[in-house]
Amino acid sequence: RDAAATWDLAPDQSLDAETTTFTALVTRLDCNSGITGEVNEPEIEFTDSEVVITFTVSPRTRGDGDCQGNDQIRHEVDLPQALGDRALVDGQCAASEADGTEPCRPDGVRYTP
Repeated sequence: RDAAATWDLAPDQSLDAETTTFTALVTRLDCNSGITGEVNEPEIEFTDSEVVITFTVSPRTRGDGDCQGNDQIRHEVDLPQALGDRALVDGQCAASEADGTEPCRPDGVRYTP
């Protein structure tokens, strides 16, 4: 089973209405002894006002991990269409165990035009 992962924008990026590619820093949500693991291709959903990007990572390969915080893995996201005047939102922050966690505060929005 895949595990939930939150993401943030990598620093020093300039996003605008024409953006079709950006770099996300992806982190496994659950404890895994500091290791995020393999990042899966994200699910991308477009609405009129948002682009919702939902990441998962490959399943844990060890026993119970400690909660020291997991590493951030750079992942290039290719959007099938330009960002336009839409916000970028972490999909794990809306409908998963990530809702209400520190990485999702206050609302999981990673970029607003």
